[in-house]
Amino acid sequence: MMQVSRTSLREAVKTLEAKGVIDVCNGKGLYVGDKEKEQHMFDALLGIMKEKELLLEILEVRRFMEEQIVSMVIQKATDEELKELGEIVDCLMEKVRRGVRQTETDKAFHYKVYELCHNRVMHSVICSLREYTDRFWKFPLGMKDPFAKSMPYHEKLYNALCARDVKQAQKMNNKLLDYVVEDIIKYVA
Repeated sequence: MMQVSRTSLREAVKTLEAKGVIDVCNGKGLYVGDKEKEQHMFDALLGIMKEKELLLEILEVRRFMEEQIVSMVIQKATDEELKELGEIVDCLMEKVRRGVRQTETDKAFHYKVYELCHNRVMHSVICSLREYTDRFWKFPLGMKDPFAKSMPYHEKLYNALCARDVKQAQKMNNKLLDYVVEDIIKYVA
């Protein structure tokens, strides 16, 4: 009736239950939690706004670091390593065409790019942010199918890396991140 998927509803129920807004009694139903329901709803709204701000700040850091990482990949990655990245891109784009969830493949693509920069310190620094960056692959803010517009830019970024074109690769990476930012801002608005 409300055109909400079962998955979205299940996630919403889990979130509301965790915040104490509702109580789930298996076999009996869902019940309003404690008397401070309005406060919980306000806290949940604040949580979404804080999550949005955090995601946007993470993207600022990613944009800054990935600009350098892309440059390093072009300078240091071997043709064989780029072929390995190409296999991930092919798998990612096939999943996109079939409409299959591609979050793990998308994640593998980005972490492979980080690895191919061949700078242990840079790789370690960006991987130390994993707790934050991995949020993007866990459907943040309860988004149903986030970042679909960014998917074609993975292939464009890959092609620029193979062409060893730093400016084009950085441009494609920025475009990819622009669409992620756009989705987050639109979703919360």
